[in-house]
Amino acid sequence: MSSKPRQSKHFPDSFFRVSIKGLYIKNGKMLLLKESKEKGEMWELPGGGLEFGEDPQEGLKREVLEEAGLTVTEVSKNPIYAWQNKFENKRHMDWYHSLVLAYKINLQNLEFRPSEECIEIGFFSLEELANLNLNVQTKGLLAHFSLEDFK
Repeated sequence: MSSKPRQSKHFPDSFFRVSIKGLYIKNGKMLLLKESKEKGEMWELPGGGLEFGEDPQEGLKREVLEEAGLTVTEVSKNPIYAWQNKFENKRHMDWYHSLVLAYKINLQNLEFRPSEECIEIGFFSLEELANLNLNVQTKGLLAHFSLEDFK
């Protein structure tokens, strides 16, 4: 017996917010950004929300520059991973889904510039990721990620 989908006064049942994230791997470790205190000081992948009608690769470049002052020089043609999260009682909405698209990226350099959104960057191994306070969207990557995809 199937249950009726949960309705929202904000969006139709199929509403997804699209997030684009960058995967930058150096010496077997993943680059993460630490969110500001206002955002909970969690570690997350570089990137953010895609604006309506925006090209995903251009949106990813914009988000990484805004958050961390880092210039993305290359973005893979297609996402390497995709996953979803469901959020409830966030952004003044009953619920919404987030579709996360993760692309391989290259950076011009690692000259980080803190912002209102991001206070620190770091590189972490898979083992270290297990002990970090990860943003829920970044946690979703762990079910898919393999270093073999970056060789």
